[in-house]
Amino acid sequence: MGRKRTFDEQTVIKAAIAVFSEHGYTGTDVGMVCERANIGRSSFYNTFDSLDALFLRALRDYTATGIPAREELRTGTAPAPTLIMDRLGGELAEQCEDDQRIGCLSANTAAELGREVDAVCTILDPDRQAWLDSYRLVLERGQVERHIHSELDAKVHAELIHSVLAGLRIAARVMPADNVLAQASAFIESLCTPEGFAALHGHTAPHTYGRKTPGHPITTESSTQ
Repeated sequence: MGRKRTFDEQTVIKAAIAVFSEHGYTGTDVGMVCERANIGRSSFYNTFDSLDALFLRALRDYTATGIPAREELRTGTAPAPTLIMDRLGGELAEQCEDDQRIGCLSANTAAELGREVDAVCTILDPDRQAWLDSYRLVLERGQVERHIHSELDAKVHAELIHSVLAGLRIAARVMPADNVLAQASAFIESLCTPEGFAALHGHTAPHTYGRKTPGHPITTESSTQ
């Protein structure tokens, strides 16, 4: 009879996501994950076949966390520019609030491994396509509502949104938060018609982005800190 597991598997997955995000695929070993998860090596190998298997599991679980945000982009009732700003601004603000500014496991993995590992591509490729489809849909809705310039190619600009976010994630590792968020705002404003610009700023108002539900107004409150 096998020994009863004394730890929560999801706790190990969460620890693995943090370690892989911080140190990368090639910079992580089993000991680092065990230390972060506070488990022994024997417990690790009783549950996971290998570090590679854990990495793929962690990457798969991490990409799945984006499903609710994509659904909000597709179905949210806020103006399209606001939905896009909440996506970019919210993600970048969260990264900047992290002392280590580690960023996104998917983006970090793509930058580190490129297309070298087929098993990684089978996870990242569909995830990327799902984001592109969501961005395209919200852009097309914005064009119908005259908030996004009608002459823009929604498919190309969906890819551009994805690329801009990935690039700003890298910049956010070293750049002041205000600069990062200002660039995100400037990019999104460039997509907007005058009506879209007014809708964007009328809906969100100038503010510092925090981790809020995408697609809903983020109000400005004076800080007392």
